[in-house]
Amino acid sequence: MQIHEIRRKNKVGVAFGGGGAKAFAHIGVIHVLKEYGIPIDCLATCSAGSLMGSLIAMEIPTDIIKSKFAEILKRLSWFRPTVSKKAILSQRNFRNIVVDLCGDIDLNSTKIPIKMVATNLGTGELKVFHEGSMKDIVVASSAFPGIYKPVMFDGEYFVDGGLLDSIPADVCRKQLGENGLVIAVSLDGQLSPRVENTHIFGIMYRSLYIPLIHNRERTIQEYADVTIKVFRHHEFTFKNWKEIFRFYDAVKVEEFIRLGEEATRESIPQILKMLGRESEFELYQEKAQ
Repeated sequence: MQIHEIRRKNKVGVAFGGGGAKAFAHIGVIHVLKEYGIPIDCLATCSAGSLMGSLIAMEIPTDIIKSKFAEILKRLSWFRPTVSKKAILSQRNFRNIVVDLCGDIDLNSTKIPIKMVATNLGTGELKVFHEGSMKDIVVASSAFPGIYKPVMFDGEYFVDGGLLDSIPADVCRKQLGENGLVIAVSLDGQLSPRVENTHIFGIMYRSLYIPLIHNRERTIQEYADVTIKVFRHHEFTFKNWKEIFRFYDAVKVEEFIRLGEEATRESIPQILKMLGRESEFELYQEKAQ
């Protein structure tokens, strides 16, 4: 149920992290924020969050996003191999989705202002994109090294922004200042302490995942006011980590969107309170019934 905004005291920025197909949860997050009349003044995204963020920034309706993905939600058509020494998969689908739904536009032409982060493969520095071809920036921001090819801009190669800033709440904070409300959306699961039966691939991935978790937590704690942890009740294992590849699974896509909605509803009282609108919560609850 859509309820129009009653009033606003602070601007709101939302930071989307990566997580492959789990990034569909971001659609659920935005759906609930809009339902409660919470305005989105800016977005900051990285990795697969940039793909979803580009569609949200253009205010593409959820049903159209889902129907577009349904056209290509088949394993063989989604994971297109590429002939390259730099990657094993093509990101043609990412580009096609952005162009088909948003047009071949500049990043600074979106309806909701959005910035996307990528990692400069040559200098090792973070790049915050605020203009340029949106389809190419989405691909650069989500170009996980070894899986997807680096993307060239102005003679320099860029890969996944998640290497340095996987939930760019700091970008939102810089955009809004201290008076803005920054909401970070985390797609991390709980790290299980049980490792005795973990196989070699699980050990390797866990070892890579641990520093990423700590980097994300530091960024969130320093720059975000509210953190929506969509998968906080899910235990991280190598087996369910592979869900990040489930773009082709319509059932999983619906589940990820639902989980995003549920986690956001739990955070609504805190968000409204920080916006000085706590008295509205019961009103919204009554209208939603």
